[in-house]
Amino acid sequence: MTEKCIYCGMEIEGKGIIKKIDDEDIKFCSRHCAVMFDGLEKKGRMKAAIMAERNAIIEDIEKERGTRVITMIHRREPWEEKDDSQINIEDTEHVLMRIRQTPEDVDLMLHTPGGFVLASEMIAMAVKNHPAKVTVIIPFYAMSGGTLIALAANEIMMEKDSVLGPVDPQLGGFPAGALISLPEKKPVETISDDYIMLSEEARKSLIRVQKMVMWLLEDKMDKENAEELAEFLTGGYMTHDMPIVFDVAKSFGLNVKQGIPKKIYELIRTFEFGACSRPQSAKY
Repeated sequence: MTEKCIYCGMEIEGKGIIKKIDDEDIKFCSRHCAVMFDGLEKKGRMKAAIMAERNAIIEDIEKERGTRVITMIHRREPWEEKDDSQINIEDTEHVLMRIRQTPEDVDLMLHTPGGFVLASEMIAMAVKNHPAKVTVIIPFYAMSGGTLIALAANEIMMEKDSVLGPVDPQLGGFPAGALISLPEKKPVETISDDYIMLSEEARKSLIRVQKMVMWLLEDKMDKENAEELAEFLTGGYMTHDMPIVFDVAKSFGLNVKQGIPKKIYELIRTFEFGACSRPQSAKY
C-alpha cells in the first residue's frame, strides 16, 4: 500500500523525507511538509494526522465508487474549542464549493442532527441542481435539515435502521404546527404579542418549507404524492426527533437503497471522539 504524507495526504514517492519529531521518525512527501508539520502545536499535529487518514480513506471510496466524495459530519473535533455540531453557513460554503467544482457524480455523506434553515435549503438546492447524479449516504442519521438535503438527492443510501426525520420548522424552540394552532386554543387577548407574532412567522415558515419539499420531490414522484409527503413531513404530526427508518422512507416512494459501503465505517471511525447534539435539539 502506498504511503501517504501525514501533513498533506499526498502519496510519498521514493524514500520521502524523514524527520525526527518528538523522538519519532516521521516520513513526509517533501521538506516543506516536514517543516510545516514540525511547526504545528500538539493539536495542530493531531489534526494533520487525522485529516491525512481521512483523505486516504475518502480517496479509496472515490476509486471504488467512481464518484467525488463530500462529507458533512457533525462531531466535535478534539482540536476545536467550540461545538458546532449542526448545519451552519460554514457547512454551506464548503459543500456548495465542492459541488460546484465537481462535474461528475457526487456521494454526499451526511451525519447530522440538522441545523439552520437557510444553510440546509442552500445545500438542498445545490444537490438538486447538480448536473450529475448525487447520492446521499446516511450511515446513522440525517435529521431535520439533513433530511431536507437527502430529499434533494437522486438516491439515498441507508442501513435498515438508519434514520431520517420530519422537516417541520422550529421557531424559538417550538414546533411551527403548535405555534400556528395557539390562537385556536386560547383567546387572542390571553396570548402575548410576542407569541402572536411568532405564530404568524410559524405559518409563513411552514408554507415556505412545504413548497421547498414539493419542489425537491417534483421530479421524483407525481404531484399528488409530493404534496401529501410534504404535508406529512412538515405539518407537525410527529415530534421533531421521530425516526423515519429505511422501510418507512421506501414506503413514501423515495429512491432509497439499503446498504452502506464498508469503507464509510472506516471513515466514521476517525470521528469517534467528542459529543454530538441529540437530534431533538436541531434548530431547523
